Amino acid sequence: MLLGALIDAGAEVGTIRQALDKISNHFKRCKSVRLNAVEVKKHGFRSCRAELTIAEETGETRAEELVRAIQETAISANLSEKAKSFANSAIRLLTEVEGWLHGEASGTHLHEAGSTDTVADILGTAAGCDSLNLFEGEIYSCPVAVGGGTVSFSHGTVSVPAPAVLEIARRYRIPIFGGPANEELATPTGVSILASLVSKFVDAPPLLTPHRVGYGAGKLELANAPNVLRLVVGETAGQRFERDAVQVLETNLDDVSGEVVGTTLQRILDAGAKDAWVTPAQFKKSRPGYVLHAICDRDELEKISRIMMRETGTLGVRYQPWDRFVLQREITTIKLELEKLVFDVRIKVARDRFGEIVRIKPEFEDVDSISRRTSLPAREISALALEQARKELGKKTGA
Repeated sequence: MLLGALIDAGAEVGTIRQALDKISNHFKRCKSVRLNAVEVKKHGFRSCRAELTIAEETGETRAEELVRAIQETAISANLSEKAKSFANSAIRLLTEVEGWLHGEASGTHLHEAGSTDTVADILGTAAGCDSLNLFEGEIYSCPVAVGGGTVSFSHGTVSVPAPAVLEIARRYRIPIFGGPANEELATPTGVSILASLVSKFVDAPPLLTPHRVGYGAGKLELANAPNVLRLVVGETAGQRFERDAVQVLETNLDDVSGEVVGTTLQRILDAGAKDAWVTPAQFKKSRPGYVLHAICDRDELEKISRIMMRETGTLGVRYQPWDRFVLQREITTIKLELEKLVFDVRIKVARDRFGEIVRIKPEFEDVDSISRRTSLPAREISALALEQARKELGKKTGA
């Protein structure tokens, strides 16, 4: 489906075919691969189906054969370095997970995943992304619909999602959900491609101006939804800040002591919340109390809610998704000479999407430690560290 969406969005079919034609030179099981881009309709919507006609020998394939075939074909097809890296990452992830699931640390024998179709899907996607220059930008994805019911393969019949799909999603923290059909909608190869391709999984599309839109059709005909994958290519011209989505939680507390609130706050932060704080409030019957707030990622939502309920005894936690603009953050270390001594000071640096420094701040723990070891007040050390950091960062950025 992704290959069809890439072609529909404008990827050069000829370029993709040239890459696929070389598979037979490096994968002994493969005799030939032919790609046809066909326009079809799904529930009344036009879309492109990438049809692969493959001639190959039957049998198992060892993991190292598949990895070598991908690497050698990517080189002979003159794919970009980023496309080669993506293809290598996708096939290594797939073979590693299959080996782990079947208890084969090395020399994994692949059945369905060892077919030419797997090689063609990964290399076709790499060539298509290269054609649209997608590796030079950020790639986002919505949560993955995995379908439902059961799926049968060489190891028997299992519930959807297949074990390899679930393991890849676990390792890469890919959000998944069931439906919208009682069919297998996400395959191990497809999810390994997403895991290696996507920069960030988001609930809503990022702020962008669409330039190209492609619709890739799947083989299945679903009863209540068009079986298509939509690809949007655009730009974020003028947007200086990164955008992400977080969950904001809060609960009202009117019968909890300050000691319990403080302990809960620290446990929320220790559990991985991005931030947590308390605001005073007045509730029914004029009771003074607190509102406990926290910010976390979507996959931490239930864990943080559980801590709030367990520690405070509250009967419920409200939450809602918030979009926000954020700066890119990094920490660097500078040398600061004071009273004939040299100290290390960590510096927090915040930049926008274009690399421009927006804020510089010395780590106060370092400043306080130096202040205790010298005769200088913390505010003076902080000012000196800030001045030194600006000089050093200015040299690195050419400012």
